[in-house]
Amino acid sequence: MSGNILDEAVEVWFGPQHVSAHGWATKLTIVGDFIVECDPNAGYFHRSAEKCLEFRDFRQGALIMERLCMLEAFLAEYPYVKAVEKIAALEVPERAKVMRTIMMEASRIHSLQFWWGQFAAELGLFAMLLWPWVDREYFLDSFEELTGSRHAVSYNTPGGVKYDFTEKSVKMLLRALDRIEYRIPTFRDMILKSPTFKLRTRNVGTFTAEQGLKWGLSGPNIKACGIPMDLRKDDPDPDLAYNMCDWEVPTTQSEEHPGGSDAYDRMVQRFREIETSISIIRQLLPQVPEGPIVDPKARAKTNRLPAGEAYGRVEGTRGITTLWLKTADKAQTPYRAKIRGPCFSSYYSLKHLVPGSTFADFIVIFGSLDPYPGWWDR
Repeated sequence: MSGNILDEAVEVWFGPQHVSAHGWATKLTIVGDFIVECDPNAGYFHRSAEKCLEFRDFRQGALIMERLCMLEAFLAEYPYVKAVEKIAALEVPERAKVMRTIMMEASRIHSLQFWWGQFAAELGLFAMLLWPWVDREYFLDSFEELTGSRHAVSYNTPGGVKYDFTEKSVKMLLRALDRIEYRIPTFRDMILKSPTFKLRTRNVGTFTAEQGLKWGLSGPNIKACGIPMDLRKDDPDPDLAYNMCDWEVPTTQSEEHPGGSDAYDRMVQRFREIETSISIIRQLLPQVPEGPIVDPKARAKTNRLPAGEAYGRVEGTRGITTLWLKTADKAQTPYRAKIRGPCFSSYYSLKHLVPGSTFADFIVIFGSLDPYPGWWDR
């Protein structure tokens, strides 16, 4: 055997074809069972969303955004809509502010249900793929009742929202909330108390809060380290309604990794994210005021925008999601759009997180960060 361990190394491509790679392509250098180098490679899922936005008018752009991550469509479209509202100087009605917030939090719950079912299944707990995915159907049914679509909802629009609440859509949303609240204790037992899940996730993919902040992580991945960093509290959006309810930023204080987190802690954190979203929705539903759902001047003002630039952002399911928009005078479409999704940082943090772990643990580390390819390959 050679004296240099790298002489025994083998390069393995994980993805993009692997079912657990979700469109990513990561080159791993392994020696035996251990990874010594990780080289993330984005680009295999690229759909040129930023360029497409240059050829869509200001009411069509949100449709491009939501297709970057339809799992959280109500959240994904908001940064673009917010940027347009700033340039066009639109006034969002109070009713629309509350309705936006409610549906964003419902979208967050749905996305997390999808994630934890998929993540648990990739570790061999297949029942946890089926059960949460059945429960997310209740949310999808409520989305369809409200917007006519289960995923591509096209709900937020410059100046407000497109569709008003109905008695039936609210009833279906409440049914979805009742379902997930009833099931969460069962899911906690099935996952967090599972010896198999603990064995696969404890002390795997560990990093400190300082490292996470250095890598640009946000959302559940940094809150799992005990850092209460959340745009909903840190910089409340006046066109949303988070200030109308009483809630605290959910965080996880790891017992085994104080000031940091492992893959297990990141699962715990996402349960807390769902519980917080449920609380926000239940508080806001009785407070939905009467009135219009969109600025009556929105259509006229968004036909052509003045020259300007604006920055829209939202606390998405996977972290801070932002969009910078620049327009020319009397523009019918954006001059330039730049999207910054949260998964660029989480995916490239694998370069630091993975070396030293076993090949079998790569799926655990990768999945625990919940990276979605559309947020990077845009």
